[in-house]
Amino acid sequence: MTYLDHNASAPLCEAAREAMRSELAATPGNPSSIHRHGRRQRALIENQRRKLAALIGGRASEITFTSGATAAIHLGLNSLVSSGQHVLCSRVEHPAVVGALEWIGADIEWIPVDAEGRCRVEDFIERLRSDTAACILMAAHNELGNVYPVRELVEAVAPIPVFSDSVQALGRIELNAQELGVAGMAFSAHKLGGPKGVGALWLKAGVHPKPVQVGGGQEQGRQGGTENVIGIAGFGGALDALPERLLDQDRQRLLRDALENRLKKSNPRVVIHGDLKNRLANTSHFRIEGVAGEILLQALDLEGVSVSSGSACSSGALEPSPTLLAMGLEKNSAKAGLRISMGPETASADIDRFLHVLTEVVMRIEGER
Repeated sequence: MTYLDHNASAPLCEAAREAMRSELAATPGNPSSIHRHGRRQRALIENQRRKLAALIGGRASEITFTSGATAAIHLGLNSLVSSGQHVLCSRVEHPAVVGALEWIGADIEWIPVDAEGRCRVEDFIERLRSDTAACILMAAHNELGNVYPVRELVEAVAPIPVFSDSVQALGRIELNAQELGVAGMAFSAHKLGGPKGVGALWLKAGVHPKPVQVGGGQEQGRQGGTENVIGIAGFGGALDALPERLLDQDRQRLLRDALENRLKKSNPRVVIHGDLKNRLANTSHFRIEGVAGEILLQALDLEGVSVSSGSACSSGALEPSPTLLAMGLEKNSAKAGLRISMGPETASADIDRFLHVLTEVVMRIEGER
């Protein structure tokens, strides 16, 4: 098996696995209980909260643990935007951001991207209104890997708050909340080697949180429901391994560049998508003109190679990528994109096998026409 879909979900790292195993073997307790068992679990949560805050240059009191990035995004945006308020949002944000804004009932004005998926700060500035409540721009794109000018946007639109989905950025580029100047950032444990089902929101001190889920007063009243202690322990384990993950980015960049060079040499119809000068080291997004992405994805899967293509809808079929459509590609080309995303576990042998299988699959597909 060859797994090249780390942006969808990274393999559980050993530090996270051990932290979860230790917590599973520990004594029971509810972190809201005042007896020693509850206090032990509360201490674990607070230790991980301080750890994440230190890594991103924030305060522990500004961190809220959630059930994942989607919950963090909903809580963050609900705290910054009210129904009917004007919001400037890049056209290529994750569906979780779009869904949250639509749920809130915000007046969304979309900021376009160019043919490389780049978003210009000037386009935000031109559309600012006196009643603009917030600007939204992700730190790094989940499909393309593009890294966006968040700090420049913050400086240009101040004092209007900027919210940044930072799910793909944590562990892949340096992030510092104070240096960026944003009002909020969302994170997900399973994108960086932690478990699924746990995420976090960093919300700048002074922003009044407006809970989406209420009931028990957990997480300083911001997120009702008993905390996922085992998941938070695993999140903390993944955070312990974060420095090594960051150091591995140069190696992954070399793998990616070699992959793309070999792709282009092997097939003149290969088109690389995205901002080739400013993107995550681990991500490559491309299409082979004239080869359907859905067929290619299924054929690769049958050969034991896991990558991503398009955007899966409820029927299981592939819809054209909204990101590629926003970049100006026509429907068939937007359905042909493939995303390769790597991690510390990815070896050069994985790239070799992917390229070998891809070549054979394309030849077989084209031979059947």
